[in-house]
Amino acid sequence: PACTDLTSKPWVQEAGIRVLDQPFFAWENVATAGGCLASVYLAAWVAARLAGVDQAREALHYIAPVGEKEQYLATAMAAIGRYLPNAT
Repeated sequence: PACTDLTSKPWVQEAGIRVLDQPFFAWENVATAGGCLASVYLAAWVAARLAGVDQAREALHYIAPVGEKEQYLATAMAAIGRYLPNAT
């Protein structure tokens, strides 16, 4: 299974991949994401796996829009959290 944007979805499906209706998915060391926040989710997932969840949250907080930091952080962590060991 994989995540992708709506424009690419038909091509991904033609390749025989089941496209999930969610913004992020990871299995072991492979992650996919779709939509305008895909790069943020992928970067946060990699950062959390390599440096830890706290460091990933710190990085997300830094890049989040002013006035939306807590909401942005909550949304991103909700998307990637279940794919991280020991995430809170």
